Amino acid sequence: MPSRWEVLLAGPADAAIPLTAPMAIVSDWLDDRDQSANRPHAERPRSGHYAQMRPWSCGPIHTQPAARDGHQPLLSLQVRLLDDSLADRLAAAARPGRRVRLGAREFAIWSEPAMLQQACWQDLRSWTGTRAWQVRFVTPTCFRRGRRTSPWPAPDSLARSLTARWALLDPDTAPPAPGHGTGSVWVSDIDGHSDVHNLRRNARHGREPRRQDELVSGFTGRIRYVCDQGTDGEAAAFDAVLALAAFAGAGSHTTYGFGVIEPEPTWQPPTAKTLRP
Repeated sequence: MPSRWEVLLAGPADAAIPLTAPMAIVSDWLDDRDQSANRPHAERPRSGHYAQMRPWSCGPIHTQPAARDGHQPLLSLQVRLLDDSLADRLAAAARPGRRVRLGAREFAIWSEPAMLQQACWQDLRSWTGTRAWQVRFVTPTCFRRGRRTSPWPAPDSLARSLTARWALLDPDTAPPAPGHGTGSVWVSDIDGHSDVHNLRRNARHGREPRRQDELVSGFTGRIRYVCDQGTDGEAAAFDAVLALAAFAGAGSHTTYGFGVIEPEPTWQPPTAKTLRP
């Protein structure tokens, strides 16, 4: 059952925190390190540290609008879980008073993780007839194909990546995968830009791990998607993957804080059915 959590941190409010800084902390809280294939099925990793698709995402960090109890302003770190069983790990690891490092500065966990939102998988498939969606990409969003990454949130790329993730996490409720090509969903408006970010991954050379640059360009801004000529099934499937994206994030590198989205209200278009005489 997807859920969204908030962890409050006390520390220097003026600290410059890189977008990717929370990844190491949340990975330490949630990931398995022993991923032996010989372990019994019930003991297999719930979140493999080196898995390509992990059942959590994080980010962004933002400052609370006002200080609490006369203390300095608090920072809010959001953690999104796509596996119920990880909630107990989060609660056990993110204990009040525990110190964590973000970038060059140190912070203390202020309070226990608080659940902000939760939805069952089947609820994400609930469609109200929506055929236009305005999405704000809060943090940079990119899409990977092989060794290439692109900052363009094309409708088919967005739907294909989220459908694949859904099929791995809860295949019984996953919407059908979109076909190849442009599909029936198109972009009617766009307001944004792309920026290049350095993920600075760990890479192994010989026996010693070394830091290796990985430059990724991600889109930030707003996009309005429309499915005015498609079938009800196509519109409902796209609506479902956007509902999942609110928890899972969109595109690649979501554990690094990429792909955080927020839906925004928009006007609904006339459909092919309403235009018929």
